[in-house]
Amino acid sequence: MKNLVLAIILYVFVSPAFGESPATASTSAQPAVVYWDSAEGKALRARMPADADYWQLAPNFAAQITQSYCSVASAITVLNAMPIPKPVDPAYAPYAYFTQTNFFTPEVVKVISPQTVLAMGMTREQMAETLSRQGVKAISIAGDTLSEEGLRTLLKKALGDDGRFVLANYFRANLGQVGGGHWSVLAAYDAQSDSVLILDVAKYKYPPVWVSIGLLQQAIATIDTTSNKARGLVIVSK
Repeated sequence: MKNLVLAIILYVFVSPAFGESPATASTSAQPAVVYWDSAEGKALRARMPADADYWQLAPNFAAQITQSYCSVASAITVLNAMPIPKPVDPAYAPYAYFTQTNFFTPEVVKVISPQTVLAMGMTREQMAETLSRQGVKAISIAGDTLSEEGLRTLLKKALGDDGRFVLANYFRANLGQVGGGHWSVLAAYDAQSDSVLILDVAKYKYPPVWVSIGLLQQAIATIDTTSNKARGLVIVSK
């Protein structure tokens, strides 16, 4: 009996399943979550497709200026990557550029105010509506309406050079991260690992991360307690 107890204790404290996080445990299979600066992450980014959205998004990748502005930072990252007219922020005059301040036009404020976003963030439907008031097309897709295969098919095409960009609203805990509901930008699909690159706009908290399609599907199908609807995706195009 003593030997059995000792074996269990050794398993709990020495096994990679307990001693390491899922993203760093040494396994023969690709982990479901792979961070940008890990060895696996370096291999993934080395084979990133030349037509991935990442190459358009990276020069415009914004960090959220408050801990609840993930939606706004994600939105302006995409808007600045698109060939559309841009407003002039006094901070950068006379140069036109979307910022997390000038995003809130009079039309956008009719949908949601900066104060509300500061206090509560933004729902999937609010994201789509505010983007549409910036002169782009925005399609909201509930995460619980997408199967794993449906999500894969959608992202394989949308994350290529087809003029569309994808914003994801997901639950951090599903990725093993600290926090609740969050917005960020999807930037690339890797077929070999069947994973998607998330450019996390909370850059001070997490680096970009590759997430398996299956895990992402679960994370976007969670319920947003503000709207009582599933989180999901917003597809943006000109």
